[in-house]
Amino acid sequence: MKMIDLLEVIQDEKRSEDFLRSRGILKTFTHCYKCNSSRVGMTRSDRWKCYSCEAEWTRRKGSILSLVRMKYSEFLLCMKFFELELTAEETAAQLKLNYKTVIQIFREIRILLSDESKIVKSNKGTFLGNEIEEFGIYSIGEKFYFDFSGSNKNNVALLNLERNRITNSAVILDATIRLLKTTNTKSIFDLPPVFQRFTRYLKEKLFKFRGTDRYYLQLYLKEIEFRFNNQKVDIFDCLGEVISKNF
Repeated sequence: MKMIDLLEVIQDEKRSEDFLRSRGILKTFTHCYKCNSSRVGMTRSDRWKCYSCEAEWTRRKGSILSLVRMKYSEFLLCMKFFELELTAEETAAQLKLNYKTVIQIFREIRILLSDESKIVKSNKGTFLGNEIEEFGIYSIGEKFYFDFSGSNKNNVALLNLERNRITNSAVILDATIRLLKTTNTKSIFDLPPVFQRFTRYLKEKLFKFRGTDRYYLQLYLKEIEFRFNNQKVDIFDCLGEVISKNF
């Protein structure tokens, strides 16, 4: 979604709400979540109500917006700034929102992008030490996916991440991809063209990450995976689909 089109939507909170509901990010209830009655509707106070069991609930129930207190228009702008790869700090400053609130939204989006069940939270398995980590990679066509468990038999390569310290004790992540079927991958030019593109993309995105711990590093890697695999489509629309489907 282009920014100029989004700006038209966020001029009015009702229109912002309708947009979020049309995308499935806000839920439309046809049955009561308690008694499953179909006799549900909106009250004058803009809350959902079941006329069978008298239960009431907010319009945000069952959505990512139930986690935070912000306007619908502000959430849409957070989605847009996430698409544009602004940091949570920059987003909070631009929208004059609480930094922790934006952090929570961005983190939740990354969790939804990653399928958290595939995140390895322990230091066992592919973890090689404090400075070097190694993850499996498998591909479907020209799309790439990370395997943090190391157990996927379809892995075709290994991603080696090394934390290097530079001037003033800053830390950068250096990425190297090694094909499993060959040992002749001393440089990026030894890789097939599609792997070269992925490696360049990965190195560029990882440059802004410094001393990220293992759990969040995996979330960032899954975000990079998502962005690389969806370069030819509208990321904002993809985010909406992921949020509505997985939350």
